[in-house]
Amino acid sequence: MSKFPKEFLWGSSTNAQQFEGGWNEGGKGLSIADVRTGEFADGWEAPEAAFDDFKTAADHYHHVDEDIDLYGEMGFGIYRFTMAWSRIFPKGDDEKPNQEGLDFYDHMLTALERNHIKVVCTLYAYDMPQALLERRGGFMSGEGVAAYCRYVDTVSKYFKGRIHYYVPFNEQNTMLWIPKYCTGSEPKTPAEKFIYDHNLNLCYAKAARIIHANDSQAKVGGNICNTCNYPATCNPKDIEAMDKANYSSYAYGDIFCRGVYPKYYLKRFPGVDFDSIIQPGDMEIIGDAKPDFLSLTYYMSNVCGQEAAGDTLLNTKMSNPYLKTTEWGWNIDPYGFYHYLMDFYHRYRMPVLILENGLGHTDKLEADGTVHDDYRITYLRDHIHWMAEAVEDGVDMIGYCTWSATDLYSTHEGFEKRYGFVYVDKNTMKRFRKDSFYWYKKVIETNGECLE
Repeated sequence: MSKFPKEFLWGSSTNAQQFEGGWNEGGKGLSIADVRTGEFADGWEAPEAAFDDFKTAADHYHHVDEDIDLYGEMGFGIYRFTMAWSRIFPKGDDEKPNQEGLDFYDHMLTALERNHIKVVCTLYAYDMPQALLERRGGFMSGEGVAAYCRYVDTVSKYFKGRIHYYVPFNEQNTMLWIPKYCTGSEPKTPAEKFIYDHNLNLCYAKAARIIHANDSQAKVGGNICNTCNYPATCNPKDIEAMDKANYSSYAYGDIFCRGVYPKYYLKRFPGVDFDSIIQPGDMEIIGDAKPDFLSLTYYMSNVCGQEAAGDTLLNTKMSNPYLKTTEWGWNIDPYGFYHYLMDFYHRYRMPVLILENGLGHTDKLEADGTVHDDYRITYLRDHIHWMAEAVEDGVDMIGYCTWSATDLYSTHEGFEKRYGFVYVDKNTMKRFRKDSFYWYKKVIETNGECLE
């Protein structure tokens, strides 16, 4: 008998900047994702051999029906995608929305409805309209906040009743760690960093209020990317490093679910005069966001210690001798998924929706069109097993979305690093079902009871 409730939603995720393509079609404006090169910001760099660009990605723009019908064939109950802001408002703050952009997402939603798939829409995932960044400063300015809120208002009114779950930002807690990549902004001083992050928090809270006002049936929740963090030893210094990593994510749980800025969060901005930045009524807006769920992403666990001390996941990674790793050195830790679910659910008591969990690997397309990705099946099977244990131990879960539904353009490694159930030939854009496609179909059919 399955440990998952019968209404549990199984599915997967994609992200517009990595999947959609069609960068200059349908009236879409230029975004920061469209101008990226192999030299990433914030110290990131992609291997030249792996890097193509984000303009074409997996060309979902021209494969919408084919892709979504494949998801229907698998039996998805839920699908998470992100909208490209510059497809709706090409300059970010245009007088009127771009009808061709609205039509594109209308077509996508129609395909999902035809396949009886519920919708999770992430409204922003690292593709700030370039014109808005250049003219208004993006999220560094109040004008950027206003433009984002107008975009949210437009989408939630236009698609009322058709989008079931909204997430204002993808992995919002990472947007302060790598701001140039995520939004194009480069805050330097603690004051600039707080202005930037406070504006994002206002955007999240205002988006929740706007969506709830426009569509009473839609649910809204923030998104946190985290890992299960372990101390390298029982040395208090290593516990301190682990605590700093954990609290950098708990801060956003407190903002989303409790509507407050905890003191440990404010300490990340030394010397800042918060009263000069936080305007009257701002904290009331954040406190009144009233989320319906908490969305989480999980890929790995990390080891935190003195030699890699810091307050973000980017500078706490250490190897774990007890775990296997992916080709890219990420610790594979299914039990860590259980710990992560138990930790965040029992801390915040909010229903959990997993938006990303998956294995990146170099897949091989055989001459007969098959892809044998048993390593991905093993990874997902083990994580679903521990997710089932978390559900049995009291975690209230809405559903589970893997990363990713179809191969897409990995942030660092292009198509060299693949995550999907469907293989994409980057030269022809032809789609091929992997072994994991058929395996996950059986998982969904049995509501997680059959994992073999």
